[in-house]
Amino acid sequence: MFSEVQSINTPGGSVANGATITITWTYTTQPNPLPGTLSVIDNTTKNTVVISSNITLSTQSFRWTVNVPAGTYYLALNDGSGDKYSGTFTVFQAGAPPAPAASGTAAAAPPAASGAPAATASAASLTGSSISGYKLLFSLIVVAAVMVHFA
Repeated sequence: MFSEVQSINTPGGSVANGATITITWTYTTQPNPLPGTLSVIDNTTKNTVVISSNITLSTQSFRWTVNVPAGTYYLALNDGSGDKYSGTFTVFQAGAPPAPAASGTAAAAPPAASGAPAATASAASLTGSSISGYKLLFSLIVVAAVMVHFA
């Protein structure tokens, strides 16, 4: 007999790459529960990254350090009887402000990391190519930091 996950909750708002979030779900205990598999799926490409294949479902939560590039995603939790899906949520690159919320109000920008320059109003006057260049540079720095971290 399988454990039964009824639903997996959608992370609220925009989430920064590198942030640690708590993923929660509703669960009905069953005898002899199997571990679950938690994945994050890119909403556009459908590429799937397994977060953990050994989830203790009865805890009804899991802390995840977001490790996917900026984009729109949803979560899948498989309890042995099939995937249960969250709604979509947005991941933004740490250090870059999140995209405006769908309601037209902007989400708050994350605090600048220590040692990182804070964003200023003058950033709004940069040209599109300058911003793209900074995004590329920042992405390369993040990749290098991740490589060093896992080396």
